[in-house]
Amino acid sequence: MNVLVLYTSPPPSVAQGRVTDEFDVSEAARSVASVLPRAVLAAVRGEPREILAALATHTPDVVYNLCEAPLGRAALEPHAAALFELAGVRFTGSGSETLALCRRKDRTSAVLAAAGVPVPNAGSCFPCFVKPADQDGSVGIVHESVCEDEDALKRARLRLDGPVIVEEFLPGREFAVALWGRSEPDHASVGEMLFAGGMRAITYAAKWESASPDFANTPVTYTVDLEAPLRAGVLDAARSAWRAVGARGYLRVDIRLDAWERPKVIDVNPNCETAPGVGIHRAVVEAGWTWERFVRAQVEWA
Repeated sequence: MNVLVLYTSPPPSVAQGRVTDEFDVSEAARSVASVLPRAVLAAVRGEPREILAALATHTPDVVYNLCEAPLGRAALEPHAAALFELAGVRFTGSGSETLALCRRKDRTSAVLAAAGVPVPNAGSCFPCFVKPADQDGSVGIVHESVCEDEDALKRARLRLDGPVIVEEFLPGREFAVALWGRSEPDHASVGEMLFAGGMRAITYAAKWESASPDFANTPVTYTVDLEAPLRAGVLDAARSAWRAVGARGYLRVDIRLDAWERPKVIDVNPNCETAPGVGIHRAVVEAGWTWERFVRAQVEWA
């Protein structure tokens, strides 16, 4: 089978306060290609003609889609998948409609709620949480995103450009649930975010700035032994989210417990981190899969 591992190159510069690593998926692409000996590895900036030219040159049976930020713009992520669909080429991961939906957290939350998936209550009950509606990768999330009163909420709103979400802050434990399967979430791995040093949420620094205190104080563990009813509730919420957004291939769902220890979905990410040792790469290994098995399954399921 002819597989093209297609990925987007990071932009030459990034906005102030953001790091290039957020856009660099080259290591993830190499890790995928390393277990597909005959695969072709190709980088594009993300212009439509580049992507279409790559398809014409390599005539792949399957594209392993790692086009996460065409032209350095995460909002264009669904467009690459749409080009594959238009060209009639099979590709890994979710389709363009799912990618576009999950780019907008406000719309995703509405879809989840309509499907009966538990989500945080919207509105400015305190403490509340404020985040951008149209970003991912924890962009725009800082310590002050947790607001205790109206003044703090006003400051948090002013700090963000574009649409925002204001919802109840959930005080309980937080889980990163990786799911994978052809069209159903047949396999799962549950990691727990551990908060120390006064951390209350996963900030941008906690996700991308490895030398920061936020990063050091938010490790992920897969060794926690969840009680059976809690694990079942967390997995049920995550799998329901998969079905509600129409995912395929793989997905990460972030879940947090409310004050009564009820799981609620706080984020759905169909194009999650795949670099070695982190994200879905680590999750599948923790679940007992090899990375080769996972990658080959994705190609088969495309």
